[in-house]
Amino acid sequence: MKKSIELLSPAGNFNALKCAINNGADAVYLGLSEFNARSNIENFNIENLADAVMLAHLHNVKVYLTLNTLVCDSEFEEILKLVKKSLLCKIDAFIVQDIGLAYFLRANFPYIELHASTQMGICNLEGIKALKDINFSRVVLARETPLSEIKRISENCSIPLEYFIQGALCVSFSGNCYLCSLLASASGNRGKCKQFCRLPYILEHDSTKERGYFLSTKDFCMLQYLKELYRSGVSSFKIEGRARREGYVAVATGVYRQAIDNNFIYNEKDKEELKYVFNRGDFISGYFGQEKIIYYKSQNHIGVEIGKIEKIRKGKKFNEIHIKSSKKLKKGDVLKIFDREREIGVISVVDFKELENGKYILTSKAEFPKNSNVRMIINSDLEGKYLANQKKISVKASLILQPGEKAVVFLESAFTKIKYESDIVVEKAKTAPLTKEDCQKQFAKLGDEFILEEIEIDLGDAFLTKAQLNLLRRESLKKLEENILINYQIRENIDKKAQFSPKNIEITDILHKNGEIIEFSDFSKIKFEDEKLYIYKPASFDEQILSSYKKFSKYKIFISLPIMADGNEINLIKKILNQCSNWGVVANNYYSLYLTTKEKTIIGSGLNVFNSYAVKFYAEQGFKNIILSFENHDYIKNCGVNTYSYKSFFPEYMYFRHCPYKENLSGTCQKCNYDNKLTYKLNNVRFDLKRIKLLSCQFVLKSKEEKTMPVPKNCGFIEEV
Repeated sequence: MKKSIELLSPAGNFNALKCAINNGADAVYLGLSEFNARSNIENFNIENLADAVMLAHLHNVKVYLTLNTLVCDSEFEEILKLVKKSLLCKIDAFIVQDIGLAYFLRANFPYIELHASTQMGICNLEGIKALKDINFSRVVLARETPLSEIKRISENCSIPLEYFIQGALCVSFSGNCYLCSLLASASGNRGKCKQFCRLPYILEHDSTKERGYFLSTKDFCMLQYLKELYRSGVSSFKIEGRARREGYVAVATGVYRQAIDNNFIYNEKDKEELKYVFNRGDFISGYFGQEKIIYYKSQNHIGVEIGKIEKIRKGKKFNEIHIKSSKKLKKGDVLKIFDREREIGVISVVDFKELENGKYILTSKAEFPKNSNVRMIINSDLEGKYLANQKKISVKASLILQPGEKAVVFLESAFTKIKYESDIVVEKAKTAPLTKEDCQKQFAKLGDEFILEEIEIDLGDAFLTKAQLNLLRRESLKKLEENILINYQIRENIDKKAQFSPKNIEITDILHKNGEIIEFSDFSKIKFEDEKLYIYKPASFDEQILSSYKKFSKYKIFISLPIMADGNEINLIKKILNQCSNWGVVANNYYSLYLTTKEKTIIGSGLNVFNSYAVKFYAEQGFKNIILSFENHDYIKNCGVNTYSYKSFFPEYMYFRHCPYKENLSGTCQKCNYDNKLTYKLNNVRFDLKRIKLLSCQFVLKSKEEKTMPVPKNCGFIEEV
């Protein structure tokens, strides 16, 4: 067993929490009804959070609270109260996306453990180094982070790394998806995502026109990469799925627990078990392999293929559905029927007859075409096996029951031991003395969380009633439980001499002159003026930038840097900046904060500056120009810097690591067929797919229609040309 590896499981409710604990999770992450990215699920509340944490800590399982949304200025008072109450519940760590919230929490609670959420988009060493002043205890890496970059981070930085190993894969770079926000005022960064990515789109390219789920990704399964992730420096393996049912949590946790404990060895049966509980697109290995990541034929759970429909016999009320199956069907199984990979219905296995040779007759009102594919989406036996698992704390007991003396109980678990001396004075037996069997029978009843491993009994000619024995058991067990919780050690990775120690968290509004920024991608369309700032958005980081610099080096031009970059691509950017020494950058990810001087760095909209505390953080770091998130139009205090907001622009809704031309039009890197003509259409909204080329390519889902935004009164504005 690799003790240095943490298995981190999702808990969307109390039952899922129990499933995670019972199947071997070392830690769980969960959210409250506010300030978490899964606000559309059951979640926990501050009333049952203490019980959840207590149960987890009894089993030496850590609990991380998700505060992974962007926070408005008006919400900080509420979040302060919530964090105070959560700390009283003994939460182990807080997962945070908003840099303003991280700044605020670190200032108010210097020694709490903060984890940088995957929605912060940390995908390289430079990104982690940029966060050093906040003193994060852990970084949850973006799913797009390659193995080579994980290794580079771990070799040059001591911060613990967390990585997703199972579950849903966002098509957009996490934290920078604005599709639902800009189309329906439902921000994923505020926990309101409507999953527009799972809707069908129309793909158009030249004469090609096709309907499908072109933004819906397959689920990922990293079983085959566990050893490499471990060797590359990942210390926490995270399972995605707070919105999924408890059977998924139980099976996914159990399968990965077994693989980790078995030196990362697994078999295809393990992978099949994961497919039964949730499988979108028959799994990919994240961005590590060369598989296509989009599953355009279906956007939901497709389970495991088990057979076909051989025939249908129609009845007056019910039909007989004849199925030939490679798997044994049981009551409680659920089947999904497909016609040429198109989902056409679902059948629950309730009323059925088993014939010979894997043939079954199911009774249902449904009617399906002959030869339809049958896939199992709930395997009741499999889920029942994992749901039945119950993790119990082994207890060794010792009883001293001597007539005329107080009853004494010693209890010992792996975590602690106690001595309980009762007020009950043991009587001398008059007729039938107490037997060791009597004591063992009553002390074996230790409830849901404990199990009696062994018991020693020092028993004289004594007598106690059954009620007295039960009271001894209850009171001694209560003391053991309290002692386990008292001795539970919260890991403290925060350096108590941390450099980050703001003297004054008060936000003041110092008005600066806020001018105008022009954003462009084509130099021929711009008439430059000395007093304005210009943001250049190159489609490719190549000689074209250097050629343009020779002509326009005297103007205040800032190169907008991509959301994603690996170490080699960052070196390319540095080389370009070194040759374009008068120009600055727009930082859209944390890696790009310190590639040049602070005076020549604009904090870009990709960094999601959403509140005055985020502005104050960057102001204290020495940055002078900040572009606010276009998701928030509330009044934000300047804190002594220039703030800007978009006035009119063509929105960039999503940022892709995958290549849509490879996915849909049979392109390859060797024979690139990018022609800037591929579009997606959702209802009446049409999207372009624009490429940004570094050493590798990334794509932007961009609007074909200009959008006008309200500009806060204390901001300068940005216009796109």
